[in-house]
Amino acid sequence: MLAAFTDAPAKRWDPWAGSAWNGAIAEAAPPGDPGARVRDAQDKRGGGEVLMDRIWHDESGRIDIKSLDRAGLERFMVDELGEKRFRALQVWKWLWQRSARSFDEMTDLAKPTRAKLEQAAFISFLELDTCLESLDGTRKYLWRLHDGHRVESVLIPDEDRLTLCMSSQVGCAMACTFCLTGDLGLKRNLSPSEIANQPLQVGLDEVARRRAIGLPDPPGAYRPITNLVFMGMGEPLHNIDNLCTSLDAILHDHAQNYSHRKVTVSTVGLVPKIEEFAARTPVNLAISLNSSNNAQRDAIMPVNKRWDLEALIEACKRLPLPNGKRITFEYVMFRGFNDTLDDAARLFRLLKGVRAKINLIPYNENPHRDIRRPDDADVKAFQAYLFARGMNCTVRTTRGIDISAACGQLGKARLQVDGLEPMVATG
Repeated sequence: MLAAFTDAPAKRWDPWAGSAWNGAIAEAAPPGDPGARVRDAQDKRGGGEVLMDRIWHDESGRIDIKSLDRAGLERFMVDELGEKRFRALQVWKWLWQRSARSFDEMTDLAKPTRAKLEQAAFISFLELDTCLESLDGTRKYLWRLHDGHRVESVLIPDEDRLTLCMSSQVGCAMACTFCLTGDLGLKRNLSPSEIANQPLQVGLDEVARRRAIGLPDPPGAYRPITNLVFMGMGEPLHNIDNLCTSLDAILHDHAQNYSHRKVTVSTVGLVPKIEEFAARTPVNLAISLNSSNNAQRDAIMPVNKRWDLEALIEACKRLPLPNGKRITFEYVMFRGFNDTLDDAARLFRLLKGVRAKINLIPYNENPHRDIRRPDDADVKAFQAYLFARGMNCTVRTTRGIDISAACGQLGKARLQVDGLEPMVATG
């Protein structure tokens, strides 16, 4: 088990005490730091199993109020501060719609209420370390966290959308051989606020950039981004509790107000978590597949040795998908490994009976891997084979490769900024 957070202060507020909350049992507590706390909570309704409730505090014991979901914030306002329940909605809007940086800004709250909030809680924001901009307009945000760790988010512009690729962990434990983030190993999970602050703060930056050049604000100035994808650093379902808490602040109509149809979470295939994920949130699911048989997948994705393709596909078939909804299967293509028509035929047979759409991703070459990108002709032939058999199949356009912001390249930004490592060459 990973190292647990340092012991909490003697007196702390427990947001889950007395509630009917039934979160999943965490497999491990993430490595901690002096500014974060965790405790094991006994949930008598869950068969006596121990739940790992993440309760984040600063050095003075104040709670990170943005790491609470809507229900948790209500309990905090009522049980800890002795306020009326409706005050929670006022605070919620200030946090996630008006981007308040202090409780003093919350002018529709009485001064004594603001004083109590200041004493018991703090409002967290990510610290921007640097922002790299690609020749194609892609921007990579490098965030410095309160404990010195760094994570990245990538903003990808397109003609009709603006997509943010988000991180859910510092590093990753999945160790996929082709992914640079896996080289870091898992440092720790991101808190709910560290996840939900990514679209909030990138959105604010986008609005500021537009205003600086005289462009009008987009509809809903606090939310110029159109799509969110959890395809950055980390395995989202390995941090499922914090992920789902953050999604409350992302989806809630009085918070960031994203449509669940515009949010996609990608997983390498943690089979026990897939059904739980579908039961806890309505957002889209993507599976990082990358292979058409177990021998291939074993070679590049260690998770397949725990849950093989048969177990993964069966879990996908069991999901109660609403009408019109499909699971996206991401398929990174490597030259001479999984890019032939035989691979396409096996993939077609594997996904038969699954409501699927396939996203082909030609591998993004980098100096750290002796892996080659497939020929464009092979990618087109692969796509044509699947399309001719009635499968929804698209090819992802490579973006941000000159700033190492493309798929599988996250985790190297600080070295590049410091001049210790060259940028990935284009062309």
